[in-house]
Amino acid sequence: MTSLRHIAQAIDSTAVRKIPAEPMGAAKIFQFHRRTNILHSVFTLKSRIQVINNNMEVGI
Repeated sequence: MTSLRHIAQAIDSTAVRKIPAEPMGAAKIFQFHRRTNILHSVFTLKSRIQVINNNMEVGI
């Protein structure tokens, strides 16, 4: 038979797994820079596509 202690431990372990871990220190800074770099890459790619489209319309 399962004891209340085992049930409590099982509930505690599943609760801990469901809480998202917040990065701390250097990991948090790295995560911020990674997101910033991705956004920068997306905007750079978008602007290059616009330049190519404009050049195609003009006939360059």
